[in-house]
Amino acid sequence: MMGEGSFEGRWLAPEVSGVWNQFLTVTHRLEQRIDRRLQDYHGITHTQYEILVRLADAERSALRMSDLAERIVTAKSAVTYQVNKLADMGLVERNKCDSDNRGTWVALTEPGRERLEQAAPCILSLVRELFLDSINCDQARELTKLLETWSANLDAHDASDRAPRSE
Repeated sequence: MMGEGSFEGRWLAPEVSGVWNQFLTVTHRLEQRIDRRLQDYHGITHTQYEILVRLADAERSALRMSDLAERIVTAKSAVTYQVNKLADMGLVERNKCDSDNRGTWVALTEPGRERLEQAAPCILSLVRELFLDSINCDQARELTKLLETWSANLDAHDASDRAPRSE
């Protein structure tokens, strides 16, 4: 297992630098292709699609803005910008939280649900074509293990970042 002391200096060793660069390239290219397809065919970005998905999956198809930001793993200001765009299109609506004047609820509208249902087959076919169809079942299981390992590592670091620091 690679740790902080595995590399000399501040640069990545050549054998892992290539892995990291390839990971970044592939994930950015996938994101760009998905984003472009959704914009061309459905008039929404990938981030906006993810917001619609999270709202559709939520109880009563609504979430507090802070919970929505956490679920799509982005800054609240970025979610606010995208929610404003979606609200302008009539795909979501914002409501003040009754119990907390600072809080805002975001709810999926019927046109938002319809747009999501129209866009879902497009994005799912693209994910299959560009990502899943190019790997076999063994590779998918190995990739799942790697992603679970990375996710657990991120969870551990998140927990340590939230822990009170002793001075």
